[in-house]
Amino acid sequence: MNIKLKQITCAILFHIMFSTFLSFAQTIYQPNGLQKKVVSGIQLDLATVTMKDNDGNSLDAPTFIQLMQSGKYSMDSYVNEQDQVKEIVLRPKQDGETVKNVRQISGNTLKDELETIRMKDQALRMLIMPGGCIEKTYGSDSEEYKYFILLMNQEDKKNQEQAVKLINENGWPGISQVGERANNGLFLVMQHAPVDVQEKYFPLLKESAEKGESKLADMALMDDRIRMHRKMKQLYGSQTVIIKGKSYVWPIEDAKNVDERRKSVQLPPLSDYLKLMGLCYPQDELPDELFFLNR
Repeated sequence: MNIKLKQITCAILFHIMFSTFLSFAQTIYQPNGLQKKVVSGIQLDLATVTMKDNDGNSLDAPTFIQLMQSGKYSMDSYVNEQDQVKEIVLRPKQDGETVKNVRQISGNTLKDELETIRMKDQALRMLIMPGGCIEKTYGSDSEEYKYFILLMNQEDKKNQEQAVKLINENGWPGISQVGERANNGLFLVMQHAPVDVQEKYFPLLKESAEKGESKLADMALMDDRIRMHRKMKQLYGSQTVIIKGKSYVWPIEDAKNVDERRKSVQLPPLSDYLKLMGLCYPQDELPDELFFLNR
């Protein structure tokens, strides 16, 4: 009798557990018509991407960022037939799980680290870029927008610390060592670093670019940014500033030969570049801030 009772009890428990499992499985949201794909970094227009939780409920950008920062969730990306990311779904982490789905694991640890910090550098910037979803939703003067700027600055600091550590241990990793994307990721992180950090490591980037191991254009952009921060005229015309709500091209040294210099570092003509931003050079009615330059 006891044996039979135990058998019945086990059967009931198994039924309950199996039913619970099916119920749980049915609540896990899966986007229709999209394919799950592991992405290496995030290059997408987040304003066109739907963000959802594990049950398929839509998430706004602040909630999405807050949940990701909690460390309790990982992220699944879903693409359409054109390989464009259309939905991002947050999944609760299992015990001991690490976030591996935001990048591909290549077996090259240095490459993976650089691609990860590239993703971290770009993700928040895509949210707050001019015309992006945060600005459209809240406005550039809102507390929400300022909060995202704060998050970006905090993330930048952590990325820069990691990047400096990697450079000190490995030099400036070249394209042949880590690939173009990871190499560019290091440039992007250092391009957003304080100017004294940029000046310290710029010679390594320059040497790498001259060997064909980094992009000459990346070298030119960092050169211009250092010059702008030091109140010197730039060489390639890549840097612009916003003063009192209006955009200006930072003054250019020997402007008549700028296109020749730009061509030497594989940049398009200055007029084509500025046309994308609705700017031109030379420019009139420069604000006082652009006249305090070191000669």
